[in-house]
Amino acid sequence: GIKIQVCKTFFMNTLDIGDKFIRTTWKKSNGNALIERDRRGNFNKRETINTSIKEKIVAHINSFERIESHYLRAQTTREYIDGSLTIAQMYRYYKSEQEAEGLPVAKKCTYEHIFKTQFNISFFQPKKDQCAICETFKNSDTDERLSLQKGYERHINNKIKSREEKARDVEKGKQDSSFKIACFDLQAVLPTPCGDVSTFYYKCRLNCLNFTVFEIPSKRGFCYFWHEAIANRGANEIATCILHYLKTECKGKDVIFYSDNCVGQNKNKMIVSMYLCAVNKFDVKSITHKFLTVGHTQNEGDSMHASIERQKRRVLRSGPIYVPSQWAPIIRAAKKEGTPYIVNELATEDFLDFKKFSDTIGKNFSINSKQEKVVWNEIQVLRVEKNYPTSFFYKTDFDFLEYEQINIQEKLRRCIDISACYPEKAFVKAPSISQK
Repeated sequence: GIKIQVCKTFFMNTLDIGDKFIRTTWKKSNGNALIERDRRGNFNKRETINTSIKEKIVAHINSFERIESHYLRAQTTREYIDGSLTIAQMYRYYKSEQEAEGLPVAKKCTYEHIFKTQFNISFFQPKKDQCAICETFKNSDTDERLSLQKGYERHINNKIKSREEKARDVEKGKQDSSFKIACFDLQAVLPTPCGDVSTFYYKCRLNCLNFTVFEIPSKRGFCYFWHEAIANRGANEIATCILHYLKTECKGKDVIFYSDNCVGQNKNKMIVSMYLCAVNKFDVKSITHKFLTVGHTQNEGDSMHASIERQKRRVLRSGPIYVPSQWAPIIRAAKKEGTPYIVNELATEDFLDFKKFSDTIGKNFSINSKQEKVVWNEIQVLRVEKNYPTSFFYKTDFDFLEYEQINIQEKLRRCIDISACYPEKAFVKAPSISQK
């Protein structure tokens, strides 16, 4: 029970308390070594949201049509609504509807709270992809990084090599007119009608599609436009657009394409069959297709999509876009300098069935001349040549000097003359769309 006087600093350091704690305790002391009762938590229960109001808010948020993100192809629970909207704008629509019906209106903070806590919704904005491999490595701890290091270094090396390869090819295209260097991609969906009209956001809109081919040295752009009531957006549609471009723009040329790594659209036997069709049927010397590294597929063709988006915003200032036929003039006017983008508006009968065509012209798309099985995901470069009418070549690394060869007719009993074959139409009638 011995009392020893100490300095204030020693006292605070011993009890691990701060100066404010001492001052507050002394202030609330009643002089008898007691402090006043803690008043925290002594408040009335927060007012709960009326169930009917809450249900109305949920129903209103659900009434906005979801759109598909072109940039997030993997399975996800996140939903997207039109990027031209904001929560504040959605609340204004909700408020005006409630007032028009003479119903009670919740506060904006309530609407916002329900939107953020009960939904997993983002406002869709076209943007460049983030690399999942790089983000995973960046956000991993030390132990995880050690296990990921080798794969990450290979990934970065592939990114650098693919970009260096493209730079060399572009320079080659500038120096030698016999080469055609281009990149292609499918633009993000263009929902129609489009504009700042509240009723548009509640309806299931028509998805319009624009496939673009951009010639890098000449900066010429080609667009292939259709909508979901005309055709789908798979390998058949992509292959049809590319074949049209090869047929009309690449006579007597050696063509080098760059694209993303999407197996479903760009890296499959339908695309290879289309390339073989082009070199056998038309005056195309060779086609080399090089794939940009996953997560780093940004290329010069993105400028086309950005220009079209800017032109869309300009047009929307004067009024909404109501029908698909309005898009073609918008796309043509998007490029302000040089040759305008060439727009090809496609009909259902224009699309060809390359799945059936690939089964007709060959059976072997997976075993090379060394009897090794090819893993399509690992292919970095594809190539076809007029001198090898039934074969395609591939590399799994940009550094490899030699290509591996696959003869697609190796397993056939008799050879088929591909130059005498042509794909059938993909559709007997236009595909149906949902009625909402």
